[in-house]
Parts: sequence; structure tokens; C-alpha cells
Amino acid sequence: MLFLAVFCGFLAENWREHITEHEREKVLMKSMLKDLQADTTIFSGTMKGISLINAHIDSLIPLLSNNNNLDKKATEIYQQEVWANLYYKLIYTDRTIEQLKNSGNFRLIRNSLVSDAIIQYDGYVRNFVLAMQDEAILFYYRKADDIRTGIFKSDVFGNWMKVGYKKNIIQLPPAPYFLSTDRKQIDTYINLLRKYEVANYWFIQNVQLAIKTAKDLDLLIKKEYHLE
Repeated sequence: MLFLAVFCGFLAENWREHITEHEREKVLMKSMLKDLQADTTIFSGTMKGISLINAHIDSLIPLLSNNNNLDKKATEIYQQEVWANLYYKLIYTDRTIEQLKNSGNFRLIRNSLVSDAIIQYDGYVRNFVLAMQDEAILFYYRKADDIRTGIFKSDVFGNWMKVGYKKNIIQLPPAPYFLSTDRKQIDTYINLLRKYEVANYWFIQNVQLAIKTAKDLDLLIKKEYHLE
């Protein structure tokens, strides 16, 4: 009888642990859904911001290509150039994934389809989105910024941010409007803008796939765990 009582107690304790872990698993999956929804919103906003920058770069390059028009087109040039000063930092909501990694909670996810999909999603975002932003986007942005500081007057960007950002109002500095109109320097800047633009387009494609992957993972978790 004593053995039976101990054995039943052991079974009851295991069952309680099983129920607790199952509840913890569902809590983690609900948290993961919130992170995926945040990623989808943030990624979409970043993608729109970068697309806007590229549109202004497309308008800026032809204006810079003719030295004879620099002073005549100063307002138009600065209206496009100020946008090239912007940099959109993509934020990855990895709160739940870090919990799963750091506390050994991946073992709680009994559904291998879900755990594999989470690992694949995390790997893609880190290797093809975050890494590209740091190693390519930020790299070309900084290279272009080094050149632009010798061509454009920073007061224009500062005033634009203070008073003219929403309406794209430009306050030209006293003439001369540019620190330099050296053709070689401007051509170098144009070349870097093109490289920056191409990297942005490539980055946008990667972000689009990350959004699709996030949505697919969202649907998979909802299906497998019967969540809404």
C-alpha cells in the first residue's frame, strides 16, 4: 500500500509538471505572436522609409549631374538631399526568442514544426536583415555621409528637421550654397549614392521575405496551438 501511495504521488507530481509546462508553452507562443505582429509593423514601416529615401536619391542624382545648374537648382537639390541624410534603423522584436534560447525553454515547444520554424525565422532575420543593415546599408550610408559633409551645408538639414520636415521646407544658406562644387567630389558622391540605393533595394527584398516568413509563422502557431 505504501508503495502504491508513493507511486500515485509520483504520477500526480509528473502530471502537474506536465500541465504547468504545457501552460508555459502556450504563454510563450502567445508572446511569440505579439513579437511577430510587432516585427511585421516595424519591418513594414522601415521598408516604407527606405523606399522614400531611394525615391529622393533618384531625384537628386540628375540634379547633381550638371555642374552648371547647381546654384540655380540649389533649393531643389537640398529638397532631395536632406532625405539622403536620414537613416532608418530596423528593430527586431526578439524578446520571446531570447527567452527560449537563454533559459532552455525551447524544450517546452513540443511541436517540432513550430520550433523549427521559429529557429529558421530567427536565423533569417539575423543573417539576411540585421547583418545586411550593419554590414552594407550602414556602411554605404557612412561612406556617403563622409563625402556629403564636404559638399553640403549642414545648417540646411538642421533647419529642415526643426521647422520644415513635414512640409519639406528648405531654407537656403547665404551664397555660396555649397561648400564645394568640385566635379570629382560630386561624382564620387553620386557613385556612393547609387551603391547605397542598390543596397537599399536589396535590403527591402530581404525585409519583404522576412515579413512573409513572420506572417507564415504567425499562422502556423495559431493553427497548431488553436490561438486567435
